[in-house]
Amino acid sequence: MHARQRSSTLRLLMTSVAAFGAVAECAFGHQAQPTTNAPTSTSNSAARPVDKAPDAPPANPTPTDTSHGASIKPSTPAPAPPGSPFKPFRYDDDFFFLSDPTKRTDFFDPIKYIPLFEDDPNTFLSFGGEIRSRYEYVSDPAFGLRTNQHDDYLLQRFLFHGDFQTGPRDGFHTRVFAQFVSGWAWGEELVKPANQENKLDLQQGFGELAWGDERNQAVDSFRLRIGRQEMGYGSLRLVATRDPTNVRISFDAVRATAVLDGISIDAFLARPVTIEKQIFDDGEDDNTTFWGVYAVLPLMPKKQLGLDLYYFGLDRRSARFQAGTGDELRHTLGTRLWGRSEGWDHDTEAVFQFGRFDRPNGSGDDILAWTVASNTGYTFEGAPWSPRLGLKLNIASGDTDPTDGKLETFNPLFPRNNYFSEAVLLAPYNFFDVHPSVQVRPHRDWLVTVAWDVFFRTSTRDAVYSPTGIVIPAGANRDRFVGSTLSAQADWNISRNVSWSITYVHFFPGSVVTSAGGRDVDFVGTWLTFRF
Repeated sequence: MHARQRSSTLRLLMTSVAAFGAVAECAFGHQAQPTTNAPTSTSNSAARPVDKAPDAPPANPTPTDTSHGASIKPSTPAPAPPGSPFKPFRYDDDFFFLSDPTKRTDFFDPIKYIPLFEDDPNTFLSFGGEIRSRYEYVSDPAFGLRTNQHDDYLLQRFLFHGDFQTGPRDGFHTRVFAQFVSGWAWGEELVKPANQENKLDLQQGFGELAWGDERNQAVDSFRLRIGRQEMGYGSLRLVATRDPTNVRISFDAVRATAVLDGISIDAFLARPVTIEKQIFDDGEDDNTTFWGVYAVLPLMPKKQLGLDLYYFGLDRRSARFQAGTGDELRHTLGTRLWGRSEGWDHDTEAVFQFGRFDRPNGSGDDILAWTVASNTGYTFEGAPWSPRLGLKLNIASGDTDPTDGKLETFNPLFPRNNYFSEAVLLAPYNFFDVHPSVQVRPHRDWLVTVAWDVFFRTSTRDAVYSPTGIVIPAGANRDRFVGSTLSAQADWNISRNVSWSITYVHFFPGSVVTSAGGRDVDFVGTWLTFRF
C-alpha cells in the first residue's frame, strides 16, 4: 500500500476506534457482568469475545444453550461476552423476557422487544445489528510467493436484522427473520475477494414454522426453516460461517430440527450463497449442493458429556485438488465425543469420507479420505488468572499416489477460515499438526492466549493448501515440514455491547515453504465490534 493510502487507512481506523470508544463510554459504559473463569461452549479453543464468534469456538461444553436444536450445546460456536444476550448466530437471540416491563433496563431494549398487540405478548418484532472495524497487516502474503511483499487494509462490516415472531412458544408458532450485510475493504493491493467486499445484500432471510419450545430441551419440539440462513455444527471443523471475513458464508436451505426425548436431530438440503460485490446480486451456487443429518446425544448431561453423530453429502463441480480438477461427489461420516469434568475439557472427532471424483477427460478416482482431531485442556480454576493448558492434535489424509485411482485428500467442506490462526495462511487439507496453548484471565473481562502450532504434510505427494486453494503444489519438493506459527492474542469485553481484540502471528517457514521460495510471514490484526 502506498504511504498516502496507508495514512488514510490508519486515520480511518483511528476514527472508528474513537467513535466506538465514545459509544462504549457514553451509551453503554456499564461493564460486562462477572463470569466464571472456565470457558462456556463446546469446541476448539477457549472462550472468545463476541467478535470471535462464531468461528473460534471455545473448548469447554455447557448444558445451557439450545441453539440449532442441540441437546446440551454441542452445535453452537463461541458465546457472546459475559452478561451479553447476543448470540453468535443472531437468529438465536431471545428477547422474549422483555415482555416483562420491569426487565427493560438497557438502552436498546425498546427495539429488542416491540409487542404488536397489547393483549398478545407472543406477537412481537425485534431489531438488532453489528458494526465491526477490523485492521490487518500482513507481510509476504502466501509466504511471499506472490508479487507483493506486504499488505495492510481496513475492513468494515455492517449487519442489521429484523425478527418477527407470533404464536405461543409451547404450541404452534411462526417466524420471519431477515438480516442484511454491507462489507467494505480499503487498502488491499491484491484483488479484493468477494468475501471481503459486498456493498449491500441479504445475508439471511427465512421463514419458520415450529411446534413446541425448542429452547426447552425437556420437551419435544419440531422446527422447519426455509430460506437463506447461516449454519454451524459441532466443533465447526466442517461447517462454519467464516466470521473473520467481512461477509460470512450462508446457505439457501431447507432445514428441519426435531428434539425427541432430549436427542436433537437436524437435517438440511442446501446450496451455498455465491458472494458478489454489488447491491443485491448474491445468488445460490448452482455448482454445489450440500446436504446432511446431524444428531446430538446427551450421554451424561449432568457431567456435560455428549456424543455427535453426523452425515454430510457434497456434490461439487470443478473441484480442484493436486490430483486435478473434476466433479466431486463426497460423503462424510463423522462422530464427535466431547465433555468437561473437574477442570478437564475434551473434544475428539473422527471422520471418514468416500465417494467419486470424475475429471473432464473421462478418468476418475474413488474418494477415500479421513481425519482425526482432538482438543484437550485443563483449567486451574482456583489459581490466579485461571490458566488453561491446552493441546490440539489434528491429522487429515493427503493423496499418496495421484495415479492409483484413489483420491485420498480430505475435504474439510466449509470450515472456518481461522482454523489455525487469524493469519489464515493454511487450510486443513493434507496436514498434521501439534498445537499447544496457554490461556489466562488477568481480569474477568480479559482473555490472553499464547499458542505454538507446528505443521507437517501428511503426504509428500500432495499439495499444501490455503483457504483459496493450492498454495504450494506437490511437485515443488518432497519435504514434509511446512512450518510453525507463534501467536498471541488479547480479547477484551468492554461492555455487553462492545468488544475489542488484537492478535499477532509469526510464521516460521519449514523446508516445504523455503524450498518453494517462501519466507517468514508476520500478521497483525485488531478489530472492534459493537453489537445491539
